[in-house]
Amino acid sequence: MNPQDERILGGNLETLGLQATLKMLALGGKTGQLSVAAADNGNGSRETLDIYLQRGNIVALQSTDPIQIDLLDIFRLMRRVPRNVAGEIRQQVGTHLPYVLQALVERGIVSPTEYQQRIEFGIIQEIARALRWEHGTFEFHANLRVQENTAMTPLSVDHVLLEAIRMVDEWTKVTTLSRYSIPRWLPDPKVDPMELKLDRDEMNVLFLANGQIPIYAIAYGLLMPEARVAQHVEQLLQHQLIEVVDDQLERALEQHLANVFAVSQEELRHDHRLPSEQRMQILLRAMGTCINKLLSHHGMYARVLRGQQVANNDRLAYLDEFFLPLLSMVQRQYPIIETTRFLKGQLDYSELVDLHKLVRGEQLETFYWEAAQAFHTIMVELYHAIVADEIGGAALNRRFNAQWEAFEQEIDGEMKRHHARRMAARR
Repeated sequence: MNPQDERILGGNLETLGLQATLKMLALGGKTGQLSVAAADNGNGSRETLDIYLQRGNIVALQSTDPIQIDLLDIFRLMRRVPRNVAGEIRQQVGTHLPYVLQALVERGIVSPTEYQQRIEFGIIQEIARALRWEHGTFEFHANLRVQENTAMTPLSVDHVLLEAIRMVDEWTKVTTLSRYSIPRWLPDPKVDPMELKLDRDEMNVLFLANGQIPIYAIAYGLLMPEARVAQHVEQLLQHQLIEVVDDQLERALEQHLANVFAVSQEELRHDHRLPSEQRMQILLRAMGTCINKLLSHHGMYARVLRGQQVANNDRLAYLDEFFLPLLSMVQRQYPIIETTRFLKGQLDYSELVDLHKLVRGEQLETFYWEAAQAFHTIMVELYHAIVADEIGGAALNRRFNAQWEAFEQEIDGEMKRHHARRMAARR
């Protein structure tokens, strides 16, 4: 039979809310699928929820959430699953939560009692999410083949609704965050967490604040109401141990860094038939361009400069403090770049590029090679220092590393080709 022919109930959430609809179906002892969809969020997509009933009890649930819960990663951070075991399970069953839970039960990592607890918590959590939808639609198809989870105990609708409503009510105590907020450890917290005597729940939330897990996924991992997790996050924010990821800012960061690397890569384009000296000049200019554009970028996005009106002199003073120690260290290691100067937030290396006007032959090759090694060191150290300050560590954002690695591979390739030419010339 066509599922559409079995539709016995439907309407708008504004007219008959999810709570009333579920209660009515439970009282009638209905079997079938209740599909709920939030109103269009403005980008053409709709959040949905499918609740499966068997004789008026909830036996399964499927939902679309913007970010799926990666329980393996959460358990790895909680040290419940070693990295290699998490990798094996991920390879075997992927990240689909029901399959992951079953695999964890089979390995004895999750007990049958905890399995039931997590299934129940997940259903309550998702229904609490849907209870907050003010606009949307619903429809119920009776007597469909129910996608029943045979490993779980059917749940009373009254019990699920009571717990879900409690979850919703707790959000009234949260002032600044949503269930989708993503907390992240600060790269250099000014306070030792041990000195603050955080309670166990706060420490657990802190452990999971890796910049990739939203509050609702942390809540599922800890089996803690989302709003309570949010309250702990607000406390950790006040202690200056974490920050909340700003997606809009990080998209701007990503785009700006991508432009830095694109322009610098363009500097590398040259005819490979050019003399070695000219190719070395091109390499120096490409790395010098990257260094200066990274400095300009950091003058815009440095953590201490965000969200405030900063005079240009103060911005330049910050860059002096940030960059000059690195430059001085590399100058001691490679004296050839002592001719460079740092002026108005930019590295002036014009004298290095013009060395061919003063020096010729093998000595020029040697000088250029030393300068290239120095610039490479500055460029790499500068990039990692910038990412650590602005994003909290390159390891936390693979997409930033991917852009950087593609550019650095080109630089490394050119460095290796030049080194090979020098070694061949000495034979």
